[in-house]
Amino acid sequence: MSNYTDVVARFTDQLTAETLAKFIASVGIECDVVQLSGLMSLEQYGVRVSRDRIDELRDTLKLTPVMNRLHGVAAQLIAGRLAREGIPCYVGGWHKFGGIGPLSATFDLQLDAKTTLKETKEPGYMIAVPTSHFREAMHMLNQRPISEAELTDLALRTQPNSDDPP
Repeated sequence: MSNYTDVVARFTDQLTAETLAKFIASVGIECDVVQLSGLMSLEQYGVRVSRDRIDELRDTLKLTPVMNRLHGVAAQLIAGRLAREGIPCYVGGWHKFGGIGPLSATFDLQLDAKTTLKETKEPGYMIAVPTSHFREAMHMLNQRPISEAELTDLALRTQPNSDDPP
C-alpha cells in the first residue's frame, strides 16, 4: 500500500473540481482539490486521490460519456455548466502527458494511463458523468440555452432592488 497521490481529473474551474471531489468523497474515497501549477495549461485545479484507490474509484464512479469529440475549452465550459447544476463530471480524452506539441506523447505515458478514469478512442475531449447522474446530465445538456434576447427581456421586466445603489 502506497501513500502516493495522483491528480485524476483536471479543470479550469474550481467549482467543477470541488463538485467531482464532493461526489468522490460521498462514495467513501478520500480526495483533495489542489491548485495546479504550470503556465502552459488552462487547467488550474485538480482532484487528487491516493494512487492505491484509483482502480476502486474507476469501478465506483462507473463513468458514462455524455459528450465527445470536443475541443478542450468547450469541454471545460460544458463541465462547468454541469457543475453549476450540481452534476459531477470528468473531462478526459486527449492528454498532454506533461509536454507541449508533438513531443508531449514522449512524457510518462504509463503514469497517465494509471490516472485516467475513463478512456476514449474518439479524437478530442469527452465529458463523462457517474452513471447515477447520466439522466440528469443528458436532460440538462439537451435543453436549449437562454438566448440573449430572452435574457434582455427578463432583465427589463425585473424591478430594481431598492437597496441597490443608484
